[in-house]
Amino acid sequence: MPFELFETLIMKNRRYLAVLIPIALILNACDTTSSSKPDPSAFLVSENFNRTITQQQISDFWSLIGAPEAADYAQYDVDVYRVVYNTRGVDGNPIEASGAILVPSGIENPGLLSIQHATIFNNDEAPSVDRNNILQGIVSVTTRKAVFASAGYVSFLPDYLGYGITGDQLHPYQQAETLASASYDMLFAGLEFLDQRDIQFAGENVSLMGYSEGAYATLALAEKIESRNNGLDLGLVSMGAPIFDLTATMDYIIENLEEPMECVACYAYFLYTYHQLYNFTRPLSDYFQSPYAGRIADGLFSGENSSGFVQSQMPDEAVDLFNPSFIVRYLDGGESELRAAVAENDLFYVPIADVLLVHGDEDGVAPVFNSDDFESRALAAGKANFTYLRPEGVTHGTGIFRWGVETLEALGVRSKRVAVN
Repeated sequence: MPFELFETLIMKNRRYLAVLIPIALILNACDTTSSSKPDPSAFLVSENFNRTITQQQISDFWSLIGAPEAADYAQYDVDVYRVVYNTRGVDGNPIEASGAILVPSGIENPGLLSIQHATIFNNDEAPSVDRNNILQGIVSVTTRKAVFASAGYVSFLPDYLGYGITGDQLHPYQQAETLASASYDMLFAGLEFLDQRDIQFAGENVSLMGYSEGAYATLALAEKIESRNNGLDLGLVSMGAPIFDLTATMDYIIENLEEPMECVACYAYFLYTYHQLYNFTRPLSDYFQSPYAGRIADGLFSGENSSGFVQSQMPDEAVDLFNPSFIVRYLDGGESELRAAVAENDLFYVPIADVLLVHGDEDGVAPVFNSDDFESRALAAGKANFTYLRPEGVTHGTGIFRWGVETLEALGVRSKRVAVN
């Protein structure tokens, strides 16, 4: 089938999009310029109903945690499904992964979203696992992101590798290739799900969104989609508080260890992940001070511990986390093995699609220069369909609320409070 005919069929028959996209992937599998290892052409393995989250429950959740402005966007009950799909592992071999699909009920032709989640430490939080334990401070990604589905969007939520049914593996934290492929294949599994259930959706595009690690995954996914002839158009690409330049960020952290940081555990998780992922042979004590090296080696990042517990096992200041000899080596230009692995995952892509970028200027996890530099690249590329918001006094922890509301507004969803007034 010539690709031009494929595009024509999409324009004339929106309801066949979920069937036709895998055909495009089969065609694309023959194109060695787009991927040396073609993706599976059949994505969805299984799906089952999980639960229904009512519109009232969603509104109550956001009101209770002090963000009533988010509650005002909840309009529909949401049905949650667990899915298993085909993708590829860290080694490039076929593997099954999992995720969740959130479907708003009572709406005709909902929009489509792919939501890439932020950093999580406990597998219970993963979209497909979806366990909530308020006493332990565990609130699932599905619970938190249901507001976007309730606003009128079928939402695809990949667990990523290392969570859900692959929870026995280490999550490849901030690794571009696997975050992109797991999210990309989940998206197409989601389209197969909609086709099998005959769920019609609006338009011919899907919007992408993510905060923190999810923003990084979203940019990696946008690049993967836009670099392939898959017949899929992107709507909005919304990213909040990203770390795109891993190299510059690591330099900044090491050079500013005395600065207050919101998530020392995130930096430990990152370095530990790269140590394991890239098979560094040196002991963890070469990087981390005692007792933190031992705690990490004993499974602190196994996916079994809550975020609160993980952070309680880390020092308050980054200067107390890292081995002083590691700091000296790094500042003297050493650690070439680590530097090469980090640089391999720097992301400097500027999407063709509309972009919304939101980053608080007091972010203590993801330095705001990551977004400033993205803006510079976008302007240098002549990008006009780009909005950058840099709210003052906003941290990493508080910034997610502003980003979420700005994303809903950019998608064209009106707050019920505004609609009434």
